[in-house]
Amino acid sequence: MLNRSLILGLLLTTSLLSAQSTFAPSPPLDIPLVLSGTFAELRGNHFHGGIDIKTQGRSGIRINAVADGYVSRVAVSPYGYGNALYVRHPEGYSSVYGHLIAFFPELEKWG
Repeated sequence: MLNRSLILGLLLTTSLLSAQSTFAPSPPLDIPLVLSGTFAELRGNHFHGGIDIKTQGRSGIRINAVADGYVSRVAVSPYGYGNALYVRHPEGYSSVYGHLIAFFPELEKWG
């Protein structure tokens, strides 16, 4: 009985693990990625919650979602991330795009 339960548990675990899709993000910019801030670096009284990517001193560069998903939140603030777009991915991950100058035209029209 114990062997059957163990085998059934292993089969269920294996099938669940193989059914999970893998999250393989793509670079969000079409320029070489150079970081100006890294995840969990100490910043004053907190740890940085993401990565910051340099834009070669240029503004208005197109930013792409790192993977398929949907816009789950739009934030506009003079503090923190400033103009930010939150994308929820089917695998359960979220990606945040902050410090944006403007949103894509379809979103600007909708907002």
